[in-house]
Amino acid sequence: MREHKPLNEYFSSKMFEFESLNIDEYKKKSELLIQDILEINKSDIYTKNYHVPYEKIQLLENAFLKLKKNTPVQHILGKSFFYNDEFFTPPGTFIPRPETELIIDCVRNDFPILEKKNVLEVGSGTGCLSISIAKLYKNFFVTGIDISKKAIKTSIKNANKLNCSNVQFAEKDFFNMNFNHYDIIISNPPYLSVDEIDSLDKSVKNHDPFIALSDNKDGLSFYKFFINNIDLFLKKDGIMYFEIPNSPITESIIGLVKKNKKISSDIFKDFEGNNRVIKIYFNIK
Repeated sequence: MREHKPLNEYFSSKMFEFESLNIDEYKKKSELLIQDILEINKSDIYTKNYHVPYEKIQLLENAFLKLKKNTPVQHILGKSFFYNDEFFTPPGTFIPRPETELIIDCVRNDFPILEKKNVLEVGSGTGCLSISIAKLYKNFFVTGIDISKKAIKTSIKNANKLNCSNVQFAEKDFFNMNFNHYDIIISNPPYLSVDEIDSLDKSVKNHDPFIALSDNKDGLSFYKFFINNIDLFLKKDGIMYFEIPNSPITESIIGLVKKNKKISSDIFKDFEGNNRVIKIYFNIK
């Protein structure tokens, strides 16, 4: 008969293994793996006399093997939490970051819930942002576009999982498409310069898609296109909300806005006091 293992002993042995490895926040990540695979609470790891069945040990061992290779927990488990919901985020897709939720808060600050608006998200990834807004605003119709076929398939799966019918996703190249005029445009574009990629943590550099991190240039390509061609896709009373980096690139983005005399912008900070979202709109007199 295959024996069960006491969880406290198993967890302690794993923490000992990880002490010599360069894995950021390995204890927190290990707790998340155990909670999900064993379907227990964090407190149960430390307070209950829990014995892990043999078959669960095998699942945990596979998960910890991936963690030792700096695979993000969200890719190991295949899911992430964003705003109010759980989303599929399988390996090969971009993991949503909590700071991106500020875009939703900015939209909520400007638009009443009963408004009817057409929304475009550029670089929608796994659909977390589009779906979260569509669920909040039942009268919005949200279109998410992404160049990644895998991201679009995952977005559709997430929308179906969360019974969100006022959102659609399409595989499109933002720089080569025919535009409608939208009331709201949102995006967390690839804003890292190609020179910054090597300095990223391995869990990001080796697992998030490169095209979701960088434009393979100076990190400004999407912002330049948005700002210089705003008349092509934004209504005169519309608003664009973009996530921005906490880096000198933001000053370049602000400079682009100032050069375009037709538009103005506001900057919003995240909870850590960093510039995080830029709101861009036409100067209407």
